[in-house]
Amino acid sequence: MTNSGSFTLCGVIQVKNDTGANWASNNPTLAQGEMGLETDTNKFKFGDGTTVWSSLPYAGGGANSSFKYGLYKLSANQTSNLTVGCHIQFDMDEGSLGGLSTGSGQENGIITLAGGKTYKATYGWQENGSSTSSAAICLYDRTNSVYLGTQNWKFPSTNQSNNTGSDAGLGIFTPESEIDVEVRIVDQDISSIISTCTYLLIEEYGGY
Repeated sequence: MTNSGSFTLCGVIQVKNDTGANWASNNPTLAQGEMGLETDTNKFKFGDGTTVWSSLPYAGGGANSSFKYGLYKLSANQTSNLTVGCHIQFDMDEGSLGGLSTGSGQENGIITLAGGKTYKATYGWQENGSSTSSAAICLYDRTNSVYLGTQNWKFPSTNQSNNTGSDAGLGIFTPESEIDVEVRIVDQDISSIISTCTYLLIEEYGGY
């Protein structure tokens, strides 16, 4: 039997949707086969009935489909706020990650990161201090008051200027909700932080 007629579908199909930040903050468990859309990235996930949003992979693009990076640097040597508990006052950034706060002094250098993503951070520095003492920095989560990476040490120098660099520090982390991070001074004998060799690189992935 052939139906030669036609009809018009008047309904609207709308999937569950919200911004990436709200999905990460609410962190729901979607039902088996239920779809959730991030309205600001146009990425989506399917639920399995047991896994929370932040632990679900994005559909269709794989874990690294949303890769972004931010490279944070100093425009000039940092000569103040150099005691333990202060942070490096990054005031320049490159890449699509963004999130850098700027102003004056310690208002600089705080980076806001969205929840529900996996981040890899590497950081290094050069400083001018005593030839007989050590100093150290570490990536710090201001929101939750925890350190996120390895401590990055400068050890005593014997060169004339006492300018010493360091190996790279490393942190890999997946916050459930939005956090603010900084590179904090955790051990100190410093007179200045040298801009040309000081950096923080954060790479963002869609999640694992």
